[in-house]
Amino acid sequence: MQQYFVDVWHGRLALEAEEVQRSAGVLNDSERQKAQAFKLPLMRDRYIAVRVLLRRTLAGYLHADPADLAFEIGEHGKPRLACGSLHFNLSHSGDSLIIAVADFPDIGIDIESIKPRASLESIARRCFSDREFERWQLLPEAERTKTFYRLWTKKEAFVKAVGRGIALGLEQCEVELEEGGDLLVVPTEYGPATAWKAIELPVDASTCAALVTANCRFVLRRLELEAAGLRAAFS
Repeated sequence: MQQYFVDVWHGRLALEAEEVQRSAGVLNDSERQKAQAFKLPLMRDRYIAVRVLLRRTLAGYLHADPADLAFEIGEHGKPRLACGSLHFNLSHSGDSLIIAVADFPDIGIDIESIKPRASLESIARRCFSDREFERWQLLPEAERTKTFYRLWTKKEAFVKAVGRGIALGLEQCEVELEEGGDLLVVPTEYGPATAWKAIELPVDASTCAALVTANCRFVLRRLELEAAGLRAAFS
């Protein structure tokens, strides 16, 4: 039986501006143009840090120069490596970045900062299934916010795993509300829900993060910043 791997990398984007700019040389012209389009320096630097950390992480697997990596966009907008020999998915929220790397394409990952929002109920009404929304409303007020993000990250990770994104319809994915809960319902074209594994990632107390994959074995790793530049640290 063929053995597959999934590595999950977590790191921070709270980097010194000088370090970000020194590392930006690995970006291609398109990435540089996107970086310059940000009006806020913080957002520009975070974008650069994301792209640099992604390139350095993937280059470590491929034994390649990070600047030489070429990316392309799939049919429904999911980014991928042009070489096709390695697959990835990423998400960032605030200064937190998470990257999944695997040798098969069906992986999705999402991370969200846990913060109260007045619009949570209206978002849940649109993006949760009827059963999820009814059960979520019955929760004590103190539990609703974290539960919302726990469900949201798993739904997001699933639609990213199948390469469709939010356009697929988050309400079509149903998740158990309990901590550690798995997928209960997914669109029929992606097989039974039991064919997929939704994994809550132990990142930190201020975020919710989830990995969805058809392969449940994974390793949580870390991303580091060294004086010589941004790098992926295998640990």
